[in-house]
Amino acid sequence: MFIMPLEIKSDFFKDKNVIFSPTRHCRPAVELFLKSLLEILNRRQDVVLVITDNDSEEEVKALLQSVKHPRLIVEFLGKNLGKARATNEFIAKHFDRNTLPATIWSMDPDVTIDPLSFDNLVEAIQNMPDRIKVLGPRYKRNECNPEMNLWLPPRNIKGKNGKTYSVVFPVLCCVAGPALVMTGETMSGLFGFRFFPTDNYLPYGNDDTAIYLELRKCGLKSGYLNGTLANHLKSADKRVAEFRQFVRSGQ
Repeated sequence: MFIMPLEIKSDFFKDKNVIFSPTRHCRPAVELFLKSLLEILNRRQDVVLVITDNDSEEEVKALLQSVKHPRLIVEFLGKNLGKARATNEFIAKHFDRNTLPATIWSMDPDVTIDPLSFDNLVEAIQNMPDRIKVLGPRYKRNECNPEMNLWLPPRNIKGKNGKTYSVVFPVLCCVAGPALVMTGETMSGLFGFRFFPTDNYLPYGNDDTAIYLELRKCGLKSGYLNGTLANHLKSADKRVAEFRQFVRSGQ
């Protein structure tokens, strides 16, 4: 079952910034995520949000059914395929060389990101030198920050547009999976029309690691873009202050 914009055209995704997000549980986190993303959709006409609902809790489904936006697509899968498989199967069904997005994102529904950080990541990934294929935002320093192994100082990277970007590269591990962006060309060419370059699908895990392993095999890199900021709202049984306050307020 789809909830899709009326009269969606074949070129709906072409040259857009398409964000994929899987939903499963935890309505308060999904609410905060949607609030953050809808601000970006309302600010930029070139952004599309695709939610793949992995047979989520009824209260999450009710929330998704209540939210309408001309560039929001919700696919109710009826079963838990997991993030990687749900994203890759949507891409296989709907994207080709004639409908290629400018950038493609994977963003977990427990992340918030401000519009300026989103803008900076869109610009940066499209101007990275060819050896850097995937970027993530920096994360707020709290108990749910997913960054790991950032032992080396950031590097100044000269972009194709002549601008200099500060990027920090993790050592011997992947860029954290809550938010990742690549170009449509990377998704189609390097990864063969897949965001997650794997056929070994699991409901949880294995997705951002698959990106890291594929890039390493090809001698390519991923990193975090300094000057951006995202907030990872929960991790296992941990909840950040903003999440706890939102729940207490009964919003």
